[in-house]
Amino acid sequence: MTVPVDRVYLQDGNSPTIAKLFADNGLNRVFDPARIGVFFDHSVIWPNASIADRIREAMEFSRRYELKVFRGGEGISHVVAMEAGWFAPGSIVLGTDSHTCTGGANDCLALGMGASDVAAAMVTGTTWLKVPETVRLVTSGYPSSHARAKDVALYALAKLGQDRFLYRSIEWCGPWVETLSSDARATIASMAVEMGAKCVFLDGSQPRKLLSDLMETGIAPAEEIELELHDLPPFVARPHSPSNAIPLPSCEGLDVNYVFLGSCTNGRLEDIAEFASVVRGRTIHSRVHCLVTPGSRQIYLDAAKAGYVDDIMTAGGIVTPPGCGACLGTQGSIPAAGDRVVSTMNRNFIGRMGNREADIFLTSPLVAAYTAILGCLPRPSDLGA
Repeated sequence: MTVPVDRVYLQDGNSPTIAKLFADNGLNRVFDPARIGVFFDHSVIWPNASIADRIREAMEFSRRYELKVFRGGEGISHVVAMEAGWFAPGSIVLGTDSHTCTGGANDCLALGMGASDVAAAMVTGTTWLKVPETVRLVTSGYPSSHARAKDVALYALAKLGQDRFLYRSIEWCGPWVETLSSDARATIASMAVEMGAKCVFLDGSQPRKLLSDLMETGIAPAEEIELELHDLPPFVARPHSPSNAIPLPSCEGLDVNYVFLGSCTNGRLEDIAEFASVVRGRTIHSRVHCLVTPGSRQIYLDAAKAGYVDDIMTAGGIVTPPGCGACLGTQGSIPAAGDRVVSTMNRNFIGRMGNREADIFLTSPLVAAYTAILGCLPRPSDLGA
Protein backbone atom coordinates (compact mmCIF):
# COMPACT_ATOMS: atom_id res chain seq x y z
CA MET A 1 0.00 0.00 0.00
CA THR A 2 1.01 3.62 -0.52
CA VAL A 3 1.18 5.77 2.61
CA PRO A 4 2.24 9.37 3.38
CA VAL A 5 5.52 9.92 5.20
CA ASP A 6 6.17 12.53 7.86
CA ARG A 7 9.96 12.81 7.58
CA VAL A 8 12.75 11.59 5.32
CA TYR A 9 16.46 11.74 6.01
CA LEU A 10 19.69 10.83 4.25
CA GLN A 11 23.25 10.41 5.42
CA ASP A 12 26.35 11.76 3.76
CA GLY A 13 27.55 8.40 2.49
CA ASN A 14 24.58 7.76 0.21
CA SER A 15 23.47 11.32 -0.59
CA PRO A 16 25.57 11.33 -3.80
CA THR A 17 23.81 8.13 -4.92
CA ILE A 18 20.45 9.83 -4.44
CA ALA A 19 21.72 12.94 -6.22
CA LYS A 20 22.59 10.72 -9.19
CA LEU A 21 19.10 9.17 -9.13
CA PHE A 22 17.62 12.67 -9.26
CA ALA A 23 19.83 13.61 -12.20
CA ASP A 24 19.35 10.36 -14.15
CA ASN A 25 15.57 10.41 -13.78
CA GLY A 26 14.94 14.11 -14.34
CA LEU A 27 13.72 14.72 -10.80
CA ASN A 28 13.78 18.42 -9.93
CA ARG A 29 11.70 18.94 -6.80
CA VAL A 30 11.01 17.56 -3.32
CA PHE A 31 7.70 17.37 -1.50
CA ASP A 32 8.76 19.54 1.47
CA PRO A 33 12.39 20.64 2.06
CA ALA A 34 11.69 21.35 5.74
CA ARG A 35 10.82 17.69 6.33
CA ILE A 36 13.86 16.23 4.56
CA GLY A 37 17.17 16.16 6.39
CA VAL A 38 20.74 15.38 5.37
CA PHE A 39 23.03 14.25 8.17
CA PHE A 40 26.79 14.53 7.85
CA ASP A 41 27.65 11.85 10.40
CA HIS A 42 29.53 8.98 8.76
CA SER A 43 32.45 11.19 7.73
CA VAL A 44 33.02 13.98 10.24
CA ILE A 45 36.79 14.33 9.91
CA TRP A 46 37.56 13.68 6.26
CA PRO A 47 40.50 11.26 5.95
CA ASN A 48 41.21 11.65 2.23
CA ALA A 49 40.35 13.65 -0.90
CA SER A 50 37.84 11.10 -2.16
CA ILE A 51 35.63 11.40 0.92
CA ALA A 52 36.07 15.18 0.97
CA ASP A 53 34.78 15.29 -2.62
CA ARG A 54 31.82 13.10 -1.68
CA ILE A 55 30.92 15.40 1.21
CA ARG A 56 31.13 18.43 -1.07
CA GLU A 57 28.80 16.72 -3.55
CA ALA A 58 26.31 15.85 -0.80
CA MET A 59 26.38 19.42 0.50
CA GLU A 60 25.76 20.88 -2.97
CA PHE A 61 22.80 18.55 -3.46
CA SER A 62 21.39 19.62 -0.08
CA ARG A 63 21.69 23.30 -0.96
CA ARG A 64 20.16 22.82 -4.41
CA TYR A 65 16.93 21.50 -2.89
CA GLU A 66 17.12 23.60 0.30
CA LEU A 67 17.10 20.51 2.48
CA LYS A 68 17.60 20.67 6.24
CA VAL A 69 21.33 20.15 6.83
CA PHE A 70 22.74 18.66 10.03
CA ARG A 71 26.42 19.51 9.78
CA GLY A 72 29.36 17.32 10.61
CA GLY A 73 29.81 17.30 14.37
CA GLU A 74 26.08 17.58 15.16
CA GLY A 75 25.94 13.82 15.60
CA ILE A 76 24.53 10.54 14.33
CA SER A 77 21.32 10.85 12.32
CA HIS A 78 19.21 8.56 14.51
CA VAL A 79 20.42 10.14 17.74
CA VAL A 80 19.92 13.72 16.54
CA ALA A 81 16.56 12.88 14.93
CA MET A 82 15.38 11.68 18.33
CA GLU A 83 16.62 14.84 20.03
CA ALA A 84 15.00 17.05 17.36
CA GLY A 85 11.59 15.41 17.75
CA TRP A 86 11.61 13.87 14.27
CA PHE A 87 10.56 10.48 15.66
CA ALA A 88 7.12 11.59 16.80
CA PRO A 89 4.96 8.76 18.20
CA GLY A 90 2.66 7.41 15.51
CA SER A 91 4.52 9.08 12.64
CA ILE A 92 6.23 7.44 9.65
CA VAL A 93 9.88 8.27 9.03
CA LEU A 94 12.18 6.93 6.30
CA GLY A 95 15.97 6.96 6.43
CA THR A 96 18.74 5.71 4.18
CA ASP A 97 20.53 4.02 7.07
CA SER A 98 19.43 0.59 8.27
CA HIS A 99 19.42 1.72 11.91
CA THR A 100 16.61 4.19 11.27
CA CYS A 101 14.58 1.62 13.21
CA THR A 102 15.98 3.33 16.34
CA GLY A 103 12.96 5.63 16.08
CA GLY A 104 10.83 2.73 17.29
CA ALA A 105 12.07 3.60 20.78
CA ASN A 106 9.67 6.52 20.56
CA ASP A 107 6.84 4.48 18.98
CA CYS A 108 7.52 5.88 15.53
CA LEU A 109 7.27 3.65 12.46
CA ALA A 110 10.88 4.30 11.45
CA LEU A 111 12.05 2.42 8.38
CA GLY A 112 15.47 2.08 6.79
CA MET A 113 15.16 1.95 3.00
CA GLY A 114 17.37 1.92 -0.08
CA ALA A 115 18.32 4.93 -2.17
CA SER A 116 15.65 4.44 -4.86
CA ASP A 117 12.78 4.17 -2.36
CA VAL A 118 14.02 7.18 -0.43
CA ALA A 119 14.47 9.28 -3.57
CA ALA A 120 10.89 8.49 -4.58
CA ALA A 121 9.63 9.47 -1.12
CA MET A 122 11.55 12.74 -1.28
CA VAL A 123 9.68 13.67 -4.43
CA THR A 124 6.19 12.32 -3.68
CA GLY A 125 5.98 12.50 0.12
CA THR A 126 4.74 8.90 0.06
CA THR A 127 6.15 5.38 0.13
CA TRP A 128 4.96 1.90 -0.68
CA LEU A 129 5.19 -0.76 1.95
CA LYS A 130 3.81 -4.11 2.93
CA VAL A 131 2.48 -3.84 6.47
CA PRO A 132 4.61 -6.31 8.46
CA GLU A 133 3.27 -9.05 10.70
CA THR A 134 3.76 -8.37 14.39
CA VAL A 135 5.75 -10.51 16.81
CA ARG A 136 5.24 -9.68 20.48
CA LEU A 137 8.39 -10.32 22.48
CA VAL A 138 7.16 -10.54 26.05
CA THR A 139 9.85 -10.33 28.71
CA SER A 140 9.46 -11.94 32.11
CA GLY A 141 11.73 -11.48 35.09
CA TYR A 142 14.59 -9.04 35.41
CA PRO A 143 18.26 -9.29 34.40
CA SER A 144 21.11 -9.34 36.90
CA SER A 145 22.34 -6.05 38.30
CA HIS A 146 25.22 -5.91 35.80
CA ALA A 147 23.17 -6.68 32.68
CA ARG A 148 22.01 -3.79 30.52
CA ALA A 149 19.66 -3.35 27.56
CA LYS A 150 22.51 -4.28 25.19
CA ASP A 151 22.95 -7.60 26.99
CA VAL A 152 19.26 -8.39 26.60
CA ALA A 153 19.41 -7.59 22.89
CA LEU A 154 22.44 -9.85 22.41
CA TYR A 155 20.78 -12.61 24.42
CA ALA A 156 17.62 -12.37 22.32
CA LEU A 157 19.70 -12.66 19.15
CA ALA A 158 21.59 -15.69 20.46
CA LYS A 159 18.47 -17.46 21.71
CA LEU A 160 15.95 -16.63 19.00
CA GLY A 161 18.02 -15.96 15.88
CA GLN A 162 16.88 -13.80 12.98
CA ASP A 163 14.69 -15.91 10.69
CA ARG A 164 11.50 -15.64 12.73
CA PHE A 165 11.72 -11.83 12.72
CA LEU A 166 12.44 -11.22 9.01
CA TYR A 167 10.23 -8.42 7.65
CA ARG A 168 8.24 -8.44 10.87
CA SER A 169 7.44 -5.79 13.44
CA ILE A 170 8.79 -6.56 16.92
CA GLU A 171 6.87 -5.31 19.95
CA TRP A 172 8.97 -5.52 23.10
CA CYS A 173 6.62 -5.86 26.07
CA GLY A 174 6.71 -6.82 29.73
CA PRO A 175 7.58 -5.32 33.12
CA TRP A 176 11.31 -5.05 32.36
CA VAL A 177 10.62 -3.02 29.22
CA GLU A 178 8.55 -0.59 31.26
CA THR A 179 11.57 0.16 33.49
CA LEU A 180 13.84 1.24 30.64
CA SER A 181 15.18 4.77 30.30
CA SER A 182 14.86 6.54 26.96
CA ASP A 183 18.54 5.81 26.24
CA ALA A 184 18.11 2.10 26.99
CA ARG A 185 14.99 1.97 24.81
CA ALA A 186 17.03 3.38 21.94
CA THR A 187 19.64 0.65 22.43
CA ILE A 188 16.99 -2.07 22.11
CA ALA A 189 15.36 -0.38 19.11
CA SER A 190 18.67 0.09 17.30
CA MET A 191 19.40 -3.63 17.46
CA ALA A 192 16.12 -4.59 15.75
CA VAL A 193 17.74 -4.60 12.32
CA GLU A 194 20.34 -7.07 13.61
CA MET A 195 17.37 -9.27 14.56
CA GLY A 196 16.12 -9.07 10.97
CA ALA A 197 13.05 -6.98 11.77
CA LYS A 198 11.40 -4.42 9.51
CA CYS A 199 10.56 -2.18 12.46
CA VAL A 200 10.31 -2.23 16.23
CA PHE A 201 8.24 -0.71 19.01
CA LEU A 202 8.57 -0.73 22.77
CA ASP A 203 4.93 -0.19 23.61
CA GLY A 204 1.85 -2.30 22.95
CA SER A 205 -0.82 0.25 22.08
CA GLN A 206 0.44 3.05 19.84
CA PRO A 207 2.24 0.81 17.33
CA ARG A 208 -0.66 -1.61 17.11
CA LYS A 209 -3.00 1.29 16.38
CA LEU A 210 -0.62 2.71 13.75
CA LEU A 211 -0.26 -0.57 11.88
CA SER A 212 -4.00 -1.23 12.21
CA ASP A 213 -4.79 2.20 10.78
CA LEU A 214 -2.50 1.50 7.82
CA MET A 215 -4.38 -1.72 7.10
CA GLU A 216 -7.74 -0.09 7.94
CA THR A 217 -8.52 -3.10 10.07
CA GLY A 218 -7.51 -4.52 13.43
CA ILE A 219 -4.52 -6.82 13.55
CA ALA A 220 -3.41 -9.44 16.01
CA PRO A 221 0.16 -10.62 16.60
CA ALA A 222 1.28 -13.37 14.26
CA GLU A 223 3.34 -14.81 17.09
CA GLU A 224 4.02 -14.20 20.77
CA ILE A 225 7.33 -15.21 22.29
CA GLU A 226 8.26 -15.19 25.97
CA LEU A 227 11.82 -14.16 26.80
CA GLU A 228 12.85 -15.12 30.32
CA LEU A 229 15.36 -12.64 31.74
CA HIS A 230 15.62 -13.73 35.35
CA ASP A 231 19.17 -13.12 36.58
CA LEU A 232 20.48 -12.77 33.02
CA PRO A 233 24.26 -12.13 33.08
CA PRO A 234 26.11 -9.72 30.78
CA PHE A 235 26.56 -11.12 27.27
CA VAL A 236 29.37 -10.81 24.73
CA ALA A 237 28.93 -11.27 20.97
CA ARG A 238 31.98 -12.98 19.54
CA PRO A 239 33.25 -12.49 15.98
CA HIS A 240 31.75 -12.29 13.43
CA SER A 241 28.03 -11.91 14.18
CA PRO A 242 25.89 -10.16 16.80
CA SER A 243 23.98 -13.43 17.22
CA ASN A 244 27.20 -15.26 18.18
CA ALA A 245 26.66 -14.17 21.77
CA ILE A 246 27.55 -16.01 24.95
CA PRO A 247 27.47 -15.16 28.67
CA LEU A 248 30.43 -13.07 29.84
CA PRO A 249 31.85 -15.83 32.11
CA SER A 250 32.44 -17.98 29.03
CA CYS A 251 35.02 -15.56 27.62
CA GLU A 252 36.36 -13.73 30.66
CA GLY A 253 40.08 -12.98 30.73
CA LEU A 254 40.48 -12.67 26.96
CA ASP A 255 43.13 -10.01 26.20
CA VAL A 256 41.90 -6.91 24.33
CA ASN A 257 43.81 -4.22 22.37
CA TYR A 258 41.10 -1.69 21.54
CA VAL A 259 37.90 -0.49 23.24
CA PHE A 260 35.34 1.63 21.42
CA LEU A 261 32.37 3.27 23.14
CA GLY A 262 29.94 4.87 20.72
CA SER A 263 27.52 4.36 17.79
CA CYS A 264 23.77 4.87 17.49
CA THR A 265 23.36 1.87 19.79
CA ASN A 266 25.45 2.96 22.78
CA GLY A 267 26.78 6.48 22.28
CA ARG A 268 24.25 8.27 24.48
CA LEU A 269 24.71 10.18 27.71
CA GLU A 270 23.69 7.27 29.93
CA ASP A 271 26.32 5.09 28.23
CA ILE A 272 29.07 7.68 28.58
CA ALA A 273 28.12 8.32 32.21
CA GLU A 274 28.46 4.65 33.10
CA PHE A 275 31.75 4.34 31.25
CA ALA A 276 33.11 7.43 33.01
CA SER A 277 31.99 6.17 36.42
CA VAL A 278 34.13 3.06 35.95
CA VAL A 279 37.31 4.71 34.62
CA ARG A 280 37.15 7.70 36.99
CA GLY A 281 40.29 7.79 39.14
CA ARG A 282 41.78 4.79 37.31
CA THR A 283 44.15 4.33 34.39
CA ILE A 284 43.25 2.63 31.15
CA HIS A 285 45.46 -0.39 30.52
CA SER A 286 48.65 0.38 28.61
CA ARG A 287 47.78 -2.19 25.93
CA VAL A 288 44.34 -0.67 25.21
CA HIS A 289 43.57 2.00 22.62
CA CYS A 290 40.40 3.51 24.10
CA LEU A 291 38.11 5.65 21.96
CA VAL A 292 34.84 7.32 23.05
CA THR A 293 32.57 8.96 20.47
CA PRO A 294 29.43 10.77 21.70
CA GLY A 295 26.32 10.25 19.60
CA SER A 296 25.52 13.95 19.29
CA ARG A 297 26.86 17.42 19.99
CA GLN A 298 24.35 17.83 22.81
CA ILE A 299 25.48 14.58 24.39
CA TYR A 300 29.10 15.74 24.11
CA LEU A 301 28.30 19.08 25.76
CA ASP A 302 26.26 17.42 28.52
CA ALA A 303 29.05 14.89 29.12
CA ALA A 304 31.61 17.67 29.32
CA LYS A 305 29.47 19.68 31.73
CA ALA A 306 29.01 16.63 33.96
CA GLY A 307 32.77 15.98 34.02
CA TYR A 308 32.59 12.70 32.09
CA VAL A 309 34.92 13.90 29.34
CA ASP A 310 37.54 14.88 31.94
CA ASP A 311 37.17 11.50 33.66
CA ILE A 312 37.71 9.57 30.43
CA MET A 313 40.60 11.66 29.12
CA THR A 314 42.36 11.77 32.48
CA ALA A 315 42.15 7.98 32.58
CA GLY A 316 43.88 7.82 29.19
CA GLY A 317 40.96 7.60 26.78
CA ILE A 318 40.39 9.64 23.63
CA VAL A 319 37.10 11.53 23.19
CA THR A 320 36.34 12.31 19.56
CA PRO A 321 33.90 14.67 17.81
CA PRO A 322 30.31 13.37 17.68
CA GLY A 323 29.34 11.08 14.82
CA CYS A 324 29.49 7.47 13.67
CA GLY A 325 33.25 7.40 14.15
CA ALA A 326 35.05 4.06 14.28
CA CYS A 327 31.85 2.04 13.82
CA LEU A 328 31.92 2.63 10.07
CA GLY A 329 35.55 1.70 9.50
CA THR A 330 36.42 4.40 6.98
CA GLN A 331 37.93 7.20 9.03
CA GLY A 332 39.37 5.70 12.17
CA SER A 333 40.52 4.66 14.47
CA ILE A 334 40.96 1.49 12.40
CA PRO A 335 42.21 -1.54 14.34
CA ALA A 336 45.46 -3.25 13.44
CA ALA A 337 45.67 -6.77 12.04
CA GLY A 338 45.26 -9.23 14.88
CA ASP A 339 43.67 -6.69 17.20
CA ARG A 340 40.95 -7.88 19.51
CA VAL A 341 38.36 -5.08 19.79
CA VAL A 342 35.61 -4.66 22.38
CA SER A 343 32.95 -2.34 21.01
CA THR A 344 29.52 -1.13 22.08
CA MET A 345 28.27 -0.78 18.50
CA ASN A 346 25.66 -2.99 16.84
CA ARG A 347 27.65 -5.06 14.34
CA ASN A 348 30.85 -7.08 14.42
CA PHE A 349 30.96 -8.42 10.87
CA ILE A 350 34.33 -9.13 9.27
CA GLY A 351 35.94 -5.82 8.32
CA ARG A 352 33.24 -3.72 9.98
CA MET A 353 35.75 -1.34 11.57
CA GLY A 354 38.00 -1.23 8.51
CA ASN A 355 40.30 -4.23 8.95
CA ARG A 356 39.23 -7.77 8.03
CA GLU A 357 42.03 -9.15 10.16
CA ALA A 358 40.71 -7.70 13.44
CA ASP A 359 38.24 -9.48 15.72
CA ILE A 360 35.34 -7.45 17.12
CA PHE A 361 33.44 -8.37 20.29
CA LEU A 362 30.20 -6.55 21.18
CA THR A 363 29.37 -5.67 24.79
CA SER A 364 27.54 -3.17 26.94
CA PRO A 365 29.24 0.08 28.01
CA LEU A 366 29.74 -1.35 31.50
CA VAL A 367 31.69 -4.36 30.26
CA ALA A 368 33.59 -2.18 27.77
CA ALA A 369 34.69 0.17 30.56
CA TYR A 370 36.05 -2.60 32.75
CA THR A 371 37.75 -4.12 29.71
CA ALA A 372 39.53 -0.82 29.10
CA ILE A 373 40.84 -0.74 32.65
CA LEU A 374 41.80 -4.41 32.92
CA GLY A 375 43.06 -4.97 29.36
CA CYS A 376 40.91 -8.07 29.10
CA LEU A 377 37.28 -9.10 29.24
CA PRO A 378 36.30 -8.94 32.93
CA ARG A 379 34.90 -11.56 35.24
CA PRO A 380 31.42 -10.84 36.63
CA SER A 381 33.06 -10.33 40.02
CA ASP A 382 35.16 -7.50 38.50
CA LEU A 383 32.06 -5.45 37.70
CA GLY A 384 31.60 -4.00 41.17
CA ALA A 385 28.68 -4.10 43.56
